[in-house]
Amino acid sequence: MTGSSNSDKGGIPRIAVDVMGGDFAPRELVRGAVEGAQQYGVQVLLVGDKSAVEAELQDLEVNGAAVTVVPSEGRIPEDEHPVMALRKNPRASVAVATGLIKEGKADAMVSMGSTGAAMASAALGLGLFEGLERPCVGGPFVGLAPQTAILDLGSNIDCRPHQLLSFAVMGCVFARKFFGIDNPRVGLLSVGKEEGKGNRLVREAYPLFKDSNLNFIGNLEGMDILTGKANVVVCDGFVGNILLKFAEGLGDHTAAFLRERLRGKLPDQEVEALAESIWDLNNQSRKMSGPFFGVNGNVIVGHGASRRQEVAGAIKTAKRCVELDLANSIRRELALFEAVIKTSQNVIQS
Repeated sequence: MTGSSNSDKGGIPRIAVDVMGGDFAPRELVRGAVEGAQQYGVQVLLVGDKSAVEAELQDLEVNGAAVTVVPSEGRIPEDEHPVMALRKNPRASVAVATGLIKEGKADAMVSMGSTGAAMASAALGLGLFEGLERPCVGGPFVGLAPQTAILDLGSNIDCRPHQLLSFAVMGCVFARKFFGIDNPRVGLLSVGKEEGKGNRLVREAYPLFKDSNLNFIGNLEGMDILTGKANVVVCDGFVGNILLKFAEGLGDHTAAFLRERLRGKLPDQEVEALAESIWDLNNQSRKMSGPFFGVNGNVIVGHGASRRQEVAGAIKTAKRCVELDLANSIRRELALFEAVIKTSQNVIQS
């Protein structure tokens, strides 16, 4: 269970940042973390190789920002098995950053490194909410649907129906806290709107959602995501991650297409502004870091290609999670649904 945060006691939120994770670590991570501390009034704990982090800080104007270096040893590469890599190197930056939450020295953690390593570190180091089988990751990722969160976006490739129901409960808490929507609309992503459409997972999950007290509006098709029809869209991580990567690719290639077709027809500045706006609409996942849902702590993960602006934005998200008491709010809501989820699990297995 997550304890009281430093902000609960009248202090400023303490955000641990894994500055060794991501494509542009540690340079962009350190710079983004310092900017985040300055912009959002938080204390930032820079977790990484001490000499490398201090070398980056020498070139920066910290200007009184609350920044502390916490030494760690190495990082977890993307191509290594997360659990095995963490066992081999328990002093890796992501593990040390997560440990600061467990020790009560940080209120949240941010990482742009291996998503698998961040999830494994959070699950093993902080533990899952009681009764929850799987954590998940999600949030809004398309600019045209800014108040639509999708869960799961890739942390659970294979799921069971009752697990999708737990994702929906966690997504509803997120929508209430972050979007300010009292009774979020929930939809199951499928290949048709009618009940009975979809693969076995969706067909078996449908009656569980229907019998819950969630504001379930039924199945959604892919085109419904952009309409705002639902505030919480639920799918397994296999489908969710394909959607996420497709949106990113669409943004990249559409922006390139516009630059090519409009070159010479509009001023270069207008062409670039239009291309950038199209890219932004399809790449919210690179700009907005999201929390892991279901772990005993505020753990925020972002895109590996994040630059300093995205890192600072992740710190803003982390601060908001702390102030909104997101993790404990999700834990309490899941407890209310625990009997329903267990009953649904037994019904499907019987």
